[in-house]
Amino acid sequence: MNMIRPLSFQIFALLLSISLISCTSPTDSDDLTIFTNGAIWDGVSDSLLTNHSLIIENGRIKEIMAIDDPGFPSRGEFIDLEGGFLIPGLINAHGHVGVALGLVGDASAHNSENVIDQLKLYARYGITSVASLGGEPIHAFLVRDNIDSAQIPMARMSVAGRVLYAETEDEAAAEVSELMAFRPDWTKLRVDDGLGRREKMSKEIYTALIAESHSHGVPLAAHIVTLEDAKGVLAAGADLIGHSIRDRAVDEELIGLMLENNVCITPTLTRELSTFVYADRPAFFDDPFFLAGVSADVVRQLEEPQVQDYFRSEEADFFRRALPLAKENMMALHKAGVTIAMGTDSGPPARFQGYFEHLEMEMMQEAGMSAMDILISATRDAARCMRFDSDRGTLESGKFADFIVLQENPFEDIRNLRSLKGVYVGGNPVNGVITP
Repeated sequence: MNMIRPLSFQIFALLLSISLISCTSPTDSDDLTIFTNGAIWDGVSDSLLTNHSLIIENGRIKEIMAIDDPGFPSRGEFIDLEGGFLIPGLINAHGHVGVALGLVGDASAHNSENVIDQLKLYARYGITSVASLGGEPIHAFLVRDNIDSAQIPMARMSVAGRVLYAETEDEAAAEVSELMAFRPDWTKLRVDDGLGRREKMSKEIYTALIAESHSHGVPLAAHIVTLEDAKGVLAAGADLIGHSIRDRAVDEELIGLMLENNVCITPTLTRELSTFVYADRPAFFDDPFFLAGVSADVVRQLEEPQVQDYFRSEEADFFRRALPLAKENMMALHKAGVTIAMGTDSGPPARFQGYFEHLEMEMMQEAGMSAMDILISATRDAARCMRFDSDRGTLESGKFADFIVLQENPFEDIRNLRSLKGVYVGGNPVNGVITP
């Protein structure tokens, strides 16, 4: 008996400890932040999740859990969504950061403060990531490499650096090699004759630039205007088509190349709009959602007659005529199964960061895309196309806690993305969110 009683006590103690552990949720922790009392779209499901909460820990998604789950945490910081809608942060797959300041696009804009201010502005409009595709100063690389976006907080950024150009294949190798010192996330080239004002890059040169970029393991985005040039860069191995096709209707050959090579396209409809819309006073100059993110001085400058005259050029006329075709081509590609990644080309003068992303999505809706398809284009698909999908684009376990909270249901109308209540990057709230 003297030997049995201590053993029985040990067993009892072990059973008691197991019982106590089972009464505590494995998710319980004071380090958790739990967003509850709202509808959640995780970027993967085809509907909103109700009676669920988003649980984050250390700046990343822990899980989305039903509130009646036995393991639902009892400890942590609880944030009431007050019946709002929580969705992944929006991603601009084609922007430019730090290349301009107001209407000035020269070296005076090239500094780290401007890069940070623009990333903050994107975030204030709910854009939590941006792929900056070309022309950025070195300061953009410095900000990318030395500042934690979640701690500011501001939009996360990938950078391409200077746009590639060469006249010989040897120059192409040297050009790409020199750029690699900055560790670009993407490279960028332009195949565009500027409506006949300059010589277009030859097939031999852009093929060499694409091959050189790939030799360093870096994907390449190609700026194009015409159908034939789009086919050319695809055949040469381009990884992203920047801008819609703007000279002719897309055809089965292009569609086949894009599907076969799993290449996405960024429509940049607002880029076309920006070339001519300031010839007169645009309606959005009276939009409070626009005015909250732009300097009144910039608006005044764009209303000056001599500035308006600048937007009545031959180039402006071309893109005014091309915009309806660009929309039609976007829809033809979308219906054929080509992935559309929401992108705007915002960042150069008069292409307004943050606001233009909302305007782009509204133009996509007007062209015929459903609100759900646009949301996917601006989150999950944009992340995949820009190779961000390992850590963002959806609210899946382990990914960055980058998301926005809305007052209105975005599945009903994409304009409801304007109803921002909150923006979070790495679980941290963005200051100065632009609300309706």
